[in-house]
Amino acid sequence: MNSIVLIILMMVIGAAIGGITNSLAIKMLFRPYKAIYIGNYRLPFTPGLIPKRQKELARQLGRMVVDHLLTADGLKRKIEGQEFQNELTNFGQREVEKALSHQGTLPELLQDYDIHLDNDNVKQSVSTWVENRFEVLMDDYRHQKLKNIISEEGQHRAENGVDQLAVYIQNRAHLYLESAEGKEKVGALIDDYLDNQGFLGNMIQSFMGSERVIDKVHPVILKYVSTGETTEWLQAMLQNELTSALEQPISHFEDQIGKDTISYGLGHAVANALPIEQWLNKSVADWTKPLQSKIILDVVPALVPKATSLIASKIESMMESMHLSEIVQEEVESFNVGRLEEMVLGISRREFKMITYLGALLGGMIGLLQGFLVLFFG
Repeated sequence: MNSIVLIILMMVIGAAIGGITNSLAIKMLFRPYKAIYIGNYRLPFTPGLIPKRQKELARQLGRMVVDHLLTADGLKRKIEGQEFQNELTNFGQREVEKALSHQGTLPELLQDYDIHLDNDNVKQSVSTWVENRFEVLMDDYRHQKLKNIISEEGQHRAENGVDQLAVYIQNRAHLYLESAEGKEKVGALIDDYLDNQGFLGNMIQSFMGSERVIDKVHPVILKYVSTGETTEWLQAMLQNELTSALEQPISHFEDQIGKDTISYGLGHAVANALPIEQWLNKSVADWTKPLQSKIILDVVPALVPKATSLIASKIESMMESMHLSEIVQEEVESFNVGRLEEMVLGISRREFKMITYLGALLGGMIGLLQGFLVLFFG
């Protein structure tokens, strides 16, 4: 009877030792969280294994994630995979359709993204863009002659326009001189001229008697203005001016008018000519209605493979610039050990219990063996 009690007692003691030892070993993976000191002496096995090696663990995890888990090749395969591209295409189509079907105006849509757009801002942007484009173009054309920029057809039209302009000027001059206002204006000029000529002017006026000089010369002026000779003279004069202008560099006209004046006037003219306010008050859906189907069904599916291919080609350099291993290392180093213990035990609590039970089983078996040895040699 004493032998059986001894064997059972040794089995219980062995099982307790095995179970408690394994349970304590599991707890010592995490606990204590910090080193325990008695004076200047640090107790052995404090802190626990994981808190003590947390920095080294963080460094190794960072390398493992980049070298073996989250690799550039693995991401490339995922990005270029047909399943991912199909999901990305469907997502893009849904988002694009949602944006294109927006019933609000363009300023209202952009306001959701903290982008403010109004009539004045758009006009100012258009004006600034035109001014900048004008400056860029002038850098290329400033030193070229006008005739080298205008096409032959344009020059031919200019020459015809000059002839027509000469006839127009002649007709307008004839109508003005024929009017009472024109006659009076020319008469006043002649009278003023004669008054300033002293004796010669007085003598001419005395010859005319009570009649004014303009009454005598007015028909002659009208006749001269209406003759074909005057037409030819005006045309020849304007043609000479046109020829001279065509030989001038563009910078000549820019200097005459003023670079800032031209660019400012051109920019504001274009901005004011565009129906910007009407455009801004139009809904996004109305703007995109003619193109919605093509964009959603053709453009988006065509852009997704190009976008994923571009991302895949840059993924390695992107990962290097992001320093993923350092990010993982920093996160693990800052991770709360108590929370980590809860996570690990929450996942592996059953397995750890089995390890504890296994330790108790092995301890009990060793106790049983020891009991038999004691009885055999005792």
